[in-house]
Amino acid sequence: MTTDPQLIRDANFDVVSTAAPESSAPASPETPRHRRRPRPRRLMAAALAVTVLLCAVVGGIGWYFAGVAIEVDHSAEYPLTIEDVGNGTVTLSREPISERSGTWALVWENGRALLGPVVGGDDSHVVRKVSSMVEGTLEKDTPATVDHWVYDGDPKTALGLPFQDVTYPSKVGPMPAWLLPGTSSKGTWVIGIHGRNADKAETFRAMRAVHGLGLPMMSIAYRNDVGAPPSDDRKNHLGDTEWQDVVSAMGYARAHGATGVVLYGWSMGGAMVMTTLRKDPSFVRGVVLDSPVMDWSATLDKQGDARHLPRFMTGVAKHVLQWRIGIELSDFDQRPYAPHLRTPTLLFTTRDDATVANRPAFAFARTAPPGMVTHITTPGDHTEAWNIDPAAYERSLTAFLKKVG
Repeated sequence: MTTDPQLIRDANFDVVSTAAPESSAPASPETPRHRRRPRPRRLMAAALAVTVLLCAVVGGIGWYFAGVAIEVDHSAEYPLTIEDVGNGTVTLSREPISERSGTWALVWENGRALLGPVVGGDDSHVVRKVSSMVEGTLEKDTPATVDHWVYDGDPKTALGLPFQDVTYPSKVGPMPAWLLPGTSSKGTWVIGIHGRNADKAETFRAMRAVHGLGLPMMSIAYRNDVGAPPSDDRKNHLGDTEWQDVVSAMGYARAHGATGVVLYGWSMGGAMVMTTLRKDPSFVRGVVLDSPVMDWSATLDKQGDARHLPRFMTGVAKHVLQWRIGIELSDFDQRPYAPHLRTPTLLFTTRDDATVANRPAFAFARTAPPGMVTHITTPGDHTEAWNIDPAAYERSLTAFLKKVG
């Protein structure tokens, strides 16, 4: 939302002469014309009112934008429409996500299908193969979305992998998690941490590769997730408090046989991983980051630009955000930490990431000690490196985990 500031124009004042006319005849009586001069107090009051109004508008926009960043929202959105169905295909409106090659799911309110390659279309539509129906029925005119998580349910129903529902203790209460057993509970565990307003299903795409190596994997929920205890204020804290749940999950893993962990974070989960690593790296054998937030300030700038906010308004929103949840955004710029990195790191970034600022991740990889960061960049949008080429992604992940696991 943008608000045009009111324009205030100076009044035009008439100039009245007080000189007597050059005539010997007496002037006829006339009511003198007077124009009241504006008083300084009135001008100051008007200026103050405008200033207060502008501050209210800017502050309101800042409050709203800050609220978007910290809002807990698990609602589903269906921005696409199924335009047609038939002969094992589905027709969608042409959007960057609907035409992108790779592995995706099409999701609607009561159904899910796995999408195959693009096989046709025109300037406004794209036709894709339907690889398989997971649930529900494809019907014309149904609102839908393309889901880069691909899978739904639990590890058994989605991938056929054995798992246990477990609970780990945290500072705000018992937290649910999925535990995929490995060849042995002794050794290195992988702990998967999803992104902001996501859930454990975001970690499905890594499970086959981890399971194939025989490593236990713990996919965790954290505060404010569906089915998890909320924070006191029921707000996202951008990782500032949520990282404590990662530490609690590490404690659970240690208590159940882990001799070390690989922390695996998507998006805000990556910010949580980096905070955990900076606080205490002793139990961390390796780190995997997928489209991580490496600098919240830069990411908020990117989001503000996408909403066409002037940078000064984004700056106001940052100050409001810091005040509302009691954080310092500068604490979440990971670049200064890069030269001190001593934990092997696998970093995935996508070239078309419209959600998270990528430049801080590139700078982090460039300034870390040589060989400490393996940086892989791919096409695709936010956290879509796996979707673009699952086999290549899993090869890179497997090679890394073999090295640190």
